[in-house]
Amino acid sequence: MKIAYWQRIAAENNGPEWHGDLDDDCSADWAGLLLRAEWMEDDYWWWAVTDKESGVEIASSNRFPVAFTSGEQSRREAENAARLYLNVPIR
Repeated sequence: MKIAYWQRIAAENNGPEWHGDLDDDCSADWAGLLLRAEWMEDDYWWWAVTDKESGVEIASSNRFPVAFTSGEQSRREAENAARLYLNVPIR
């Protein structure tokens, strides 16, 4: 997928703003991407980054052999995956 110029500019100028219950299920619309983090069971969290226009999943915790154990960690991983995809610096 090709990244639109406006996506990179939007990402460089603003960070994602998370909505919902940060201790359970939350999301952020950011630079044409949908970032999600959700508590699943026990101490396991799932996260994903999806291109909103195409619906294609860019990255998710399902592709990692490690467990994500907090909402904060999951949101940070989703943001880092989105930044990597958009080619903007990871904070």
